[in-house]
Amino acid sequence: MSPDPISLFAEIMVALRVRYRSLNLHYEAAWTDSWVHRRCQHEHQTLIEAAKCATPHGPGWYVFAVEGDTARQLHEAEDRIVNEFRFGPHAEEPRQLGRV
Repeated sequence: MSPDPISLFAEIMVALRVRYRSLNLHYEAAWTDSWVHRRCQHEHQTLIEAAKCATPHGPGWYVFAVEGDTARQLHEAEDRIVNEFRFGPHAEEPRQLGRV
């Protein structure tokens, strides 16, 4: 009997992720606590997942990307997604005087 193609595919994907770990991108949540920078050390696959992990730690949280083993600042588009989660859908729009 031939192996199940779905489980075979899953095994191949796991092997590729391990072999080419430097190409993997994930996000982590971070925050400050008593002047100390802390991070969750979870490998979140989405920005929103990382942001949800960070929110219980108070207002000083942020999300950063990890490519391979190197942390990096979010790109503008990624940052916009996190800010929309944090502040709402109109967070990036400038406010006009006299309008509420």
